[in-house]
Amino acid sequence: MIFILSGPVHGGKTTLLENSLPGWASRGLAFGGFLSVAVLDGRGQTEYDLLDLQEGRRLPFLRRTGEPDAERTGPFFFVGRTLDLARAIIRKAAPGELLVVDEVGPLELEGRGLWPALREVIFRPEQRSILVVREEILERFVASLGPSVPLIFDVRDPNVRKLMDGSIFGTARHDEGPS
Repeated sequence: MIFILSGPVHGGKTTLLENSLPGWASRGLAFGGFLSVAVLDGRGQTEYDLLDLQEGRRLPFLRRTGEPDAERTGPFFFVGRTLDLARAIIRKAAPGELLVVDEVGPLELEGRGLWPALREVIFRPEQRSILVVREEILERFVASLGPSVPLIFDVRDPNVRKLMDGSIFGTARHDEGPS
């Protein structure tokens, strides 16, 4: 099952996951994957670190400067070794575990970035994944999933956490399904 958490840039998607994960763990949910956590560089500009959810380690992920041959998205350069780690984290997702991937963006729509690893994992019948997708690419990303139909949650919905909990733990009623 593919779950998508969507919303605007800096809309609280990562924060919602950061706040939800401890409660999910206390309910016995096993998860892996990573979050992209905003950090400020020396000039006060936003960059991103990768937070490995199983290991708890934090590594530089997206930077405003980088190697000339590095994969890029918008104004950011991927840190090559961390991008490789992100792909490895995705590929080691275990059946029954919730794979958290923050975030899927325009690069993945082009078949690059995290997409090679995601393509190998998210379509497995036993795999459950929650992917963070910015609203401006949501429609195109959903179309790229082919016949798979994800459950989509909007971070701006005041009931989003309750809806996600119900869907992830199988307690959602049809009348309170995701937005």
